[in-house]
Amino acid sequence: MGRVRSRVSPAPRCPDCEAGLEPAGAGRGDPSRYACPLCRGVFRVERVEPAPATAPVEPAPVPATPGFVPAGSMKMWWRAVVLWVLEKVYWSGTVAAACVLLLLGGSFWVLEGWLRGEINSWGDAVEALGGAWFRVETNNPDADLGPVLARVDAPLLFETIDVVSRRLGVRPPSQVRLSYLPCCGVVAWGRSQALLVGLPLLRILNRAEMRAILAHELAHLARGDATRAARRARFVEGLERAVERREAAGRLRGPLGAWARYCLREASWLIEPVAWGQEARADRFAALVAGGGAAASALVKTAMVQPLFREVLAYYDPADAETNLYAFFRAFWFRLPPEIHAAMRVRILAVDGPHDPAHPPLADRLALLQSYPDHVRGPGDSQAANTFLGDLEIFEQMLHNRLFASTAAVEPSVYHRAYS
Repeated sequence: MGRVRSRVSPAPRCPDCEAGLEPAGAGRGDPSRYACPLCRGVFRVERVEPAPATAPVEPAPVPATPGFVPAGSMKMWWRAVVLWVLEKVYWSGTVAAACVLLLLGGSFWVLEGWLRGEINSWGDAVEALGGAWFRVETNNPDADLGPVLARVDAPLLFETIDVVSRRLGVRPPSQVRLSYLPCCGVVAWGRSQALLVGLPLLRILNRAEMRAILAHELAHLARGDATRAARRARFVEGLERAVERREAAGRLRGPLGAWARYCLREASWLIEPVAWGQEARADRFAALVAGGGAAASALVKTAMVQPLFREVLAYYDPADAETNLYAFFRAFWFRLPPEIHAAMRVRILAVDGPHDPAHPPLADRLALLQSYPDHVRGPGDSQAANTFLGDLEIFEQMLHNRLFASTAAVEPSVYHRAYS
């Protein structure tokens, strides 16, 4: 049991993770016994009275973010329940309305589209009637999420995940997958849970910043955000994309189109405070584990890399390029002048981009993260995060081949079928 000398009367902080300690000696008659809810350490607190001439310094208040709902509050639970009900109601209402439209003459449109080969499933039929249909579950994790990493492929990455998981008091995820895009996350399907690590981020971030991102995502896993709440978020995101896609094609019409727009408006209103509260909670855990400076730097770098990678992916041609996609992006990123990096950082901080119901504004998140102290850097924290992998080039080529497998040229063969 360690000892903590505290000058603050309400609750001291843990010397290991900087989390607020909670009284743990009420049942034992020991008022000086405290426990850390984050790293589970137990300490005996020795209170030191401040000198009479020194006035106590009040900590600077953390700026409040409008729209945040405290994680675990009754309001957040109520919104999550209503959102779950809305998801069930949307599917039921869509099926019922589609059946009614089929009986009222829509079956002729569907039959005509089926004869032309445009309708091959129930979802195609719903969209032909003017509605929006999409898929929430992941049917092929290997194609959608990326390949599974083994411990032998990235021993340092798994070791860091184990350490962060112990600090957060959560079981490590059953799978670690290497994602194609510069983003990280936690995904659950069935009884499996996977931690997604974006390959482009491993060369952009250092190890301290990657530890902050891992802590952020594992905090979602610890609080159940990857199971129940993640499904709600995927439903809203899928509905938003389906509505935007159908509106862009001018085919969101009729009762089904109005129903989809109404459900999207209500779902966005419900999920925004819930998602913002979860993100604020995960940001606090990331700052406690890796330090406020590392967490804020990782957030800014990720916001800078994602639009650049999206633009490179849009203009990249595997037939003309001399290197794979990820090596090309690395060369492009590190050849940017420092002035361009600074201008991009300023622009991201000044213009937060379009409204995102799943994430709070970037400026508010940075204000929260920077209110936490920095941690003392270790000897390897400044190294690039690609040292977590065994061989970065091999994984880059593997993911490149998976992305562009369908565009690869077919080699001619001397064997052919008879009469051809």
